[in-house]
Amino acid sequence: MKYYIASLLLLSAFFSFAEQSISGSKSSYHYSTIPTLTAAPPGYQPFYINHIGRHGARYISKSKYETIIQQILQLAEQQQLTILGRDLLTQLNKIIALNHNQYGKLTELGKDDLKQIASRMLHHYPTIFHGNHIATMSTTSQRTIDSARAFLSPFEALYANLEIQQQPEHNQTLLRFFDYSPAYTKYKNSHQLKQQIHTLEQTDLTKFFSQHIIHRIFTPSFISKLNNGIKMTDETIITSTDFVIALFNIFQETFSFTPEILHSNQINFDNYFTPLEKEWFTTVVTAKNYLQIGPAFDNNGIQIKIAAPLLLEIIRSSDHAIHSNDTDANFRFAHAETLSPLATLMELEGTFQITDTIENYPHFWHAEQIIPMGANIQLIFYQSTDITQPLLVKVLLNEREIHLPVETTRYPYYQWTDVKQFYINKLNHLGLTEEEDIKHWLLNLN
Repeated sequence: MKYYIASLLLLSAFFSFAEQSISGSKSSYHYSTIPTLTAAPPGYQPFYINHIGRHGARYISKSKYETIIQQILQLAEQQQLTILGRDLLTQLNKIIALNHNQYGKLTELGKDDLKQIASRMLHHYPTIFHGNHIATMSTTSQRTIDSARAFLSPFEALYANLEIQQQPEHNQTLLRFFDYSPAYTKYKNSHQLKQQIHTLEQTDLTKFFSQHIIHRIFTPSFISKLNNGIKMTDETIITSTDFVIALFNIFQETFSFTPEILHSNQINFDNYFTPLEKEWFTTVVTAKNYLQIGPAFDNNGIQIKIAAPLLLEIIRSSDHAIHSNDTDANFRFAHAETLSPLATLMELEGTFQITDTIENYPHFWHAEQIIPMGANIQLIFYQSTDITQPLLVKVLLNEREIHLPVETTRYPYYQWTDVKQFYINKLNHLGLTEEEDIKHWLLNLN
């Protein structure tokens, strides 16, 4: 008992510091007007924007966790479910009905978030958009195509025939680079990573909280069965901890619905998790993101280096727009697996600090601030009316001004030549040059 009291006190203090959101990378997009955007230096105005965004809020991508929870709840006879347990089954059936035939698709909340981001872009940077050309690219995933369409809708009054391009399905090296690196696949599936995740899932604290949660849902007779493991298939046995982790994943997914939908369907999981339990299971569930697509224990590791082709393309397309003056913006729409490595590779503030132990990562890295649904990185370019003055660039992460790993005397504005050279040096160090065949480079990357 002393161990649990000490652990709970430590955890309470830890999260008062970390202030981690309970929905992690499944967070819906949140825009704040505080702090306000910094005015451009005198004589400067924006003329071009280079953007990469994650798809908007989506329905749950697959039914895996719904199936686990539904089957376990149905296995428990009515008298083996508490009042809260029976209510959970009712709520789950409503969630399954909402997700029916919608798995992985954008929700209305996701579409609206993207339209709002685009509308704010038009409002804040009107001098950029004069009807020249907008180059838009998405992955071949339907939710990224639909995200691009939603995002572009506020621009339709200014631009005719807006098109969304994709790389060929078998060669999406810019926006789905993670599919083309055998070394990354090996890393993602490595015993080392699985062991780190397993460590969090099987800690005493995870088991301690899991017991409290299942006692709200099941009677003691069924809890005994679940603690011993219930065989679902020849290869799958579900324990109490497995059940709670699956339930928490479903809880996180509910944030992709509008508050109106949740209210009208009476979906509310607050009775199943205390605030402290929500914080801890966010740490457990989100650790996979931190390890697989975040800085993990090496912010120059394979999981980060694979984003180099996209960074090179951002530099290329920016230089093209600067010199040709025929492109107002580049918009790209992809996935969390695209944005997170790119942000870390660019060393954007808050995205690249590593941890010594997996339990400590929430001190340094917050998925909800980096890769929520609708996440975006925007490079906004400024030119002076005095042609002798340098081009400046400001970078926004989810519409927040952030620091870059380059010196400047007028933050958040940086000289483009300094920023470009910093990243070119980094790409050269990785062995990626403009002459490289991108697919070949990814296939041979170590």
